[in-house]
Parts: sequence; C-alpha cells; structure tokens
Amino acid sequence: MVYAIGLAGIATAVFFMINAGINPRARPPGLDDVNPSTATSGSFMVLGAFHVIAILFYVEDDTPKKDRAATDPHDSKKPDSFTGFIRQPWYKVLSVGPISAAFCAASIFIWHSFAKFPGSPGTVWGDYSTSPASALTVFLLCWASTNIGFTFASICEAFNRDLFGLTILSGVIMAILALVIGLGFTDLPKQPTESALTMAAIALPLTLLTVIGVRAWAVARVARIDANRPRPSTQETQRSTKSGSDHHHRPAPGQPPFDMLRDGERVLMHFNSERSPQSQLLIATDQRFVRASILGSDRTSVLDQASPSQLTGASSRRVGRDLMTTAHFRDRQDMQVIGGDPEHSREFAEAVTRLAQTGQIRS
Repeated sequence: MVYAIGLAGIATAVFFMINAGINPRARPPGLDDVNPSTATSGSFMVLGAFHVIAILFYVEDDTPKKDRAATDPHDSKKPDSFTGFIRQPWYKVLSVGPISAAFCAASIFIWHSFAKFPGSPGTVWGDYSTSPASALTVFLLCWASTNIGFTFASICEAFNRDLFGLTILSGVIMAILALVIGLGFTDLPKQPTESALTMAAIALPLTLLTVIGVRAWAVARVARIDANRPRPSTQETQRSTKSGSDHHHRPAPGQPPFDMLRDGERVLMHFNSERSPQSQLLIATDQRFVRASILGSDRTSVLDQASPSQLTGASSRRVGRDLMTTAHFRDRQDMQVIGGDPEHSREFAEAVTRLAQTGQIRS
C-alpha cells in the first residue's frame, strides 16, 4: 500500500513538473525549455518502469520479530531470501500488482484535469476523462508489468542458494526489462484506446499465469534445497543462547522426535520425509507445530515452529517428481518437507487438517 501511494505520488510529481515546464535537472530548478507536451509520456514511463521493479520495494524479512531480535548478530549465515517474497502467502503476492495499478490509474484522472495538452480523442490519453476503457488499460498494463518483475524475482530467489550467478543474471534482465517496458509506456498515451485495451487484456492473464507457475517452481526448488541442507532456526539459537556457557544441545531422554519435547509436552502426530542425509519431520504436539531434522541417528534439531492457534491445515501433493507435505498457517509462512511415503503423507495431512478444524485427531 505504501509503495502504491509512493509510486503514484512520484509519477504525479513528475507530471506536474513537466506540465509546468519545470526542468528538475536545472540548477536552480526552473523554466528551462521543457515541453509540457512530454509530461504524459514521461510520467507513463515512470509508471511502467517502477511497476517492473516493484520487488525492490517488497522488502520484508519473513522471520518473526521476536525471533529476529534474538538472532545472534555474529551469525553470518545467508538469509532465506533477499525479500521474503517466496515465503509470503499467495494473497499478499498477488495483491501487490492490482493495488499499485489501481492507485496509479486513479491518479491519472488528476493529471488529465490539469494537463495543458489533453490529447487527441480516440487515444488512451485523450479519452481518459470520458471513457473507462483508458483507465482500465493502464490498470491492466501496470498490473502485468508487476507480474513480469515478480517472475524474474522468483527466478532470482530460486537460484539464490546454489547458483548465485543466475540470480545476478535474472536481476540484470529484470532491470533491462524495466527500461524497455518504461520506454514502451511512453508511447501508450498516443495509442488507440481499443487496440491498447485489447493488448492489455491479453497481456495480463499471460503474465499472471507465468508468475504463478514460476513462483510455484521457485518455492518447490527452495524447499528441496532446504530439505537437503537444514540449518538451525532462530528459535534454536535463542534457546542455546539462554543456556549460558553451555552451547551444546542436550536432548532429553528418548529417541527422535521425542527428544525435542519440553516438560509436559507430548507428540500428537508426526511425519518423516525419510530423505538422506538428514531426514526432516513435521511434528504436531499439544503445545506447538514443529519442522525439524534428525541429525545423525539420535538428535532432533528444531528448524521452525509455530503456535497451534496459527495452524489452518495441511496438504500432500506432487510437485514434479517430488512429494511435498505442507502445513499451512495463518499470518506466517508454510512449513514443508520433501519426500516420504505418499500414503503416510496423505494420512498426516488429513489428520492435521482435522486437528486444525476440530481440535481432534480422529473424527
């Protein structure tokens, strides 16, 4: 929301400066032979380019604040992702484009009412105050531009852990596309309204399907890498810090996953991915829901945990050749493990969903 308002404000400021004949690069700023007729193309270029790079302003660490504060400042491990983008719920990701596009399309009505050059009838700019088709065209194309940027952001995040060169390459391509699309937007105000709307109506569903597919692939790839390279969570770091000078984990009596239980805690159900070299588990207890890994043969390491009140259910599905068992939560990222027995995965998902909905393990 803040980014949407900020982008609309920046584009509006650019429009009014050029519309008034003010050259912002002049020293001091003032009248310097700036043609007000270029106000529309310059402002539209800002809209197109900035929607493509919206991911740069989508910076949100997906680590809970209380755990972020407890993280060891000397820990040099790489973050889960640059922005938390692939960890966010679908509704957050898919809402960025339309919200930003709506604010920008609405702001253009203000531009048009003050424009010294209102444009020719029959064009996107000329019809803006008289036909909803022009505003719809801008809305759809801005949304599609955001989808294009998010597609390459997904590729960046997918290769962040193991092929960093491809991450850099994807980022460079995204920057080039921002420039190209921005230049394309400069010609949009002069385009016939009907043909521009047709182009926008085709572009949006194509880019929307693309970003959904590429992001799903990126999430699956990151989950697969995480399954093979588990690392301690911030919660585990916090517990080890509180233990004083004893930095070694001392499991409670019992075998995994029971060695991770707190006093009075009991396991309701668990699922084991059974992958090498370190299996990962999803564990439901009467106090929390946990994603953990088995280190060696006798130690459970907690990777992530959530409150039972956040649990909304679980699912079991195939992503390519991999079986993905996922626990879903409210207001936080999902927990996933790759592999395991398909029948056990399905039964576990059904039991967790029943637990989340009814509070009971069996119907």
